[in-house]
Amino acid sequence: METIGTDVLVIGAGAAGIRAALAASEAGVEVVMVAKGEVTRSGSTFSPISRGWGIQALVGKERTEKNLEAFYDDIMRVGLSVCDPRLVRILVEESGPRLEDMVSYGIRFKKGRDGSYVRAKGCFSDVERAFLTEEYENIQESFLSLFRRSVAKIIQGRALSLITADGTCWGAWAVVKNDKTVKINAKATILATGGGAAIFRDHLVSDADVGDGYALAHKAGAELNNLEFVQFMLGLKKDDTRLFMPLADLDSPGMLLNEDGEDLLQLYIPEPKERAKAAGDRQKHFPFSCRDSSCQVDIAVAQARKKGQKILWGGNGQADDKSRHEVVHFAHAFNGGVRINEMAESTISGLFAAGEVAAGSHGADRIGGCMMTATQVFGKKAGECAAQRAKALARYGFPDIRRCSDIEWADRMRETAHINHITNISLLSRQVLGEYAMILRRGDGLKTCKKKLKDCQSELEAMKSKATIPAAQCLELRNMILTSRLVLDSALMRKQSLGPHFREDYPKPSITTRSTTQRPLFSISSPA
Repeated sequence: METIGTDVLVIGAGAAGIRAALAASEAGVEVVMVAKGEVTRSGSTFSPISRGWGIQALVGKERTEKNLEAFYDDIMRVGLSVCDPRLVRILVEESGPRLEDMVSYGIRFKKGRDGSYVRAKGCFSDVERAFLTEEYENIQESFLSLFRRSVAKIIQGRALSLITADGTCWGAWAVVKNDKTVKINAKATILATGGGAAIFRDHLVSDADVGDGYALAHKAGAELNNLEFVQFMLGLKKDDTRLFMPLADLDSPGMLLNEDGEDLLQLYIPEPKERAKAAGDRQKHFPFSCRDSSCQVDIAVAQARKKGQKILWGGNGQADDKSRHEVVHFAHAFNGGVRINEMAESTISGLFAAGEVAAGSHGADRIGGCMMTATQVFGKKAGECAAQRAKALARYGFPDIRRCSDIEWADRMRETAHINHITNISLLSRQVLGEYAMILRRGDGLKTCKKKLKDCQSELEAMKSKATIPAAQCLELRNMILTSRLVLDSALMRKQSLGPHFREDYPKPSITTRSTTQRPLFSISSPA
């Protein structure tokens, strides 16, 4: 087996991973990055579906103590008090400097005719604080330039397992493109693997975004938090197309129709004022949340689809059902993940996390644009702190860890797994999760889903078909099933409806918005 040694290992090549690699490189350490796909051509950061994003930040003269406090309070309110106040403070305080970094890197944000930046509110917020990217290709080019500046060595492949000893992470084993296993020794490791929305059948991300980071961290013994909070978007589907629903049209009559041509909202919300309130609230934010009356719209769609009905979007004025888009819920992003501290370090020494894989700076619901802020704030912090750790351990060697049961598993799967079986199990796993764990959740349904996923896992482990396929495909399926089970465990534990986590058996939503933690003091000076 080939062995590689480095100071810092970054697993993942999205916005958080690239920012972490740059920060670590600028600190003067060697960096190796493991990327599943081509840099800036894969992952949720560079999704061609949205072709751009917003980023919440306070810059320049906006960075007053009053505005910083208001931003902090906004995140805590939207997060429904399940955020980590320490991480929220860091996110708020460093948002402006990280936005200014992005501008200096060449990322262009939209400007008005007067030359000032266009600002937007972002979902769940009433404050126009978000900057909007100007061009999708500019995002790709700028991040690719950043990656090249980091002088990180790139390895195309997939992390198989983290290397741990005595509660400390020392790198990872990876399955590379030629299907060989490589051991990567590292003084510090950063998870920047993105989220896991692709564990659901209908999603708005790459099919490869199955929660690799959650699975890796859990298997290594790291704590995870808030995995039940997954953002689901109302969207339109036709053949292979996936679109965000044009919410601005939702309050027009006949926009959501069943196959009989009946207005869905009139059927499920017959009182006109209540229906108008639900539609109006739904237009304020793309993700589903039970925090306000908007949830009635999503519940109506989900309940009708659960009965086997197809819901059609009536906005194109076409009478022919075949020409219309079907209305579905798409999984979009995770608000929970690996628990980290102020240094972006997990509960395992030497293992850091940044971006969507990390929890804490978001709560049950998340202000639109704060995820990109988190990728830059905690990506930089993870890179710097990982570099500091690597320097502190410079004179020490790596522990002699030779055995990894996952390598034996990968070797066996190469020889026994069959591509048709892998595909079928993958489809079944996504299907059962979509049936029991999207916006309509019940304790009995979640338990049924866990049992069916256990059957999927057993079928994967029992393969004896003698058809060699890449181990990475088996690994993706295993991670998908494990992440799905972790989401189900979290959903079962939270016996209340909160934000995007709606329990039909505990339907009364919790709307607690105040934190018992004292508001932190903010530094007005720009952090490095």
